[in-house]
Amino acid sequence: MRTSTDPGDGLILTSDLASALGADFRLRREEARSRLQRVSRGLYYSRARWNELREDQRYLIRVRGAALIRRGQVVLSHQSAAVFWGLPMLIGWPSEVHLLTERATGGRSDPGIRRHALGVDARDVTTVDGLFVTTIERTVVDLAAILDLKSAVALVDRALYQDRFGRTPTLTTKDALLATLERMLPFRGSRRARAIIQFGTHLSGSPAESASRVNIALSGFPEPELQHQFVVDGKKCETDFYWHEIDGVGECDGREKYFNPEFLSGRSPEQVHYDEKLREDGIRRQVHGFTRWPASVGMSQYPLRRRLLELGLQPDAQRVLRGLERPQS
Repeated sequence: MRTSTDPGDGLILTSDLASALGADFRLRREEARSRLQRVSRGLYYSRARWNELREDQRYLIRVRGAALIRRGQVVLSHQSAAVFWGLPMLIGWPSEVHLLTERATGGRSDPGIRRHALGVDARDVTTVDGLFVTTIERTVVDLAAILDLKSAVALVDRALYQDRFGRTPTLTTKDALLATLERMLPFRGSRRARAIIQFGTHLSGSPAESASRVNIALSGFPEPELQHQFVVDGKKCETDFYWHEIDGVGECDGREKYFNPEFLSGRSPEQVHYDEKLREDGIRRQVHGFTRWPASVGMSQYPLRRRLLELGLQPDAQRVLRGLERPQS
């Protein structure tokens, strides 16, 4: 979950400056001098800091600013709540800020604002960094009903994830998600959301692994065992995917594994590559087949299908997610 130490602390609202000085000409001059970035109407941010931010951090600033302009008297929902919970968004972050409103208010939206007139249940609202946001359970259920399949599974998996190293907090449980879904019935997309939550797992270590799980299921391959344990040189290690049917291992790697300081544990990228090579060699000696694919292949059904056919897997009937690739309109 995001905290108050995030980049959003550097927000500048024209309403605050206007209250003090009666005008926002100073902000406009600073923007013209490339010192400030105009994020949206009435909202500015340091240009130098803005250029260093990731896409999710920029969206967090836009969302926080929209809430502050409205004096915090709104409930952030959907993607705008997801960014506060640290959920992944495979298709990228939207330009709009999403708000949850009462049904009687209707869904009329202002430029840059998307209102969802779905009703506000107090049980579905919490406070994060002083702003009202939908709970992790309500956020996940709302998005599982409307996002593309891989994005929906990735955020469900992240919400359920249990990190044995303690680096990433577990946000909720499958029972809690399903209980929230039941309480929300009836709503559009409920059948789809239920199937995606049921498909979710606490064992998927990254969005790319979650996307790979979806593509494995859509291609009709047998369901793999996740985080199957091996012992290499006296140390326990786990693999992303293992198929007992063929005694085969699949590994999905993203750049973070080799370049994110959080995962390097003080090692250089070169040392991480070498350690991974030793680990892979130790596992290869114990199995019949081994394949590795980058995140880009995991995101795409047919390139991953080719890799797994080469590994020796044979497709069967498509599993539970067939037909849920796109949300119903």
